[in-house]
Amino acid sequence: MSKFIDYVSTLLKALDLLPNFNTQTGIFCAMAWIATLIALLLFAISFIADLGDSDADAGSGDGDAGWFSVRAVNGFLLGFGWAGFVASNHGCGVLSAIAIGLAVGFIMFLLVAILMRFINGLKCDGTLQYTTLVGMTGTVYVTLPPNGEPGGQVQVNHPGQMLTMQAVQYGDKPLSAQTRVVVVDATSQLLTVRPFTAEDLHNHNTTK
Repeated sequence: MSKFIDYVSTLLKALDLLPNFNTQTGIFCAMAWIATLIALLLFAISFIADLGDSDADAGSGDGDAGWFSVRAVNGFLLGFGWAGFVASNHGCGVLSAIAIGLAVGFIMFLLVAILMRFINGLKCDGTLQYTTLVGMTGTVYVTLPPNGEPGGQVQVNHPGQMLTMQAVQYGDKPLSAQTRVVVVDATSQLLTVRPFTAEDLHNHNTTK
């Protein structure tokens, strides 16, 4: 491990990517690296959160949709730091390097903010409203025990996707697999269903 660290350190020194706080180039380089590490941390957090994501938590990322979100501000710091570093490395003075950094940082800020608003808009549009499942028909996938006992599953053909969800029913007898049912209540975690009846069939045919 120590050899790897030494190798990376040698490579960064050769590329002049190690910050030296005694020079303006080093200060820009330090800012760039800090912003880069923050960006990697945010990416890791988002990746871990996506692994455990559920529709019940679909609104937890709304804070990223604003113009001054953490990612947008960090995008500015990334652009400012790296652009200022490159400008300083090519002989620009302090004011010129700051001006270039501010310009690139502002562009990065706008790009990230617009991108995050677009992504969050897609998430919002694609969020399943579970109340729309009420009244839909489905089939029992795993036998539903009687009297509201847990353990059963139901499949509902929602427009665009087949949903398999935990379900309960409050009849006196279990409902076996492939039994047709109607959803009477729905949350992100659980469906409440009842058996499909002849009246449901009549209503279904009438609405066609």
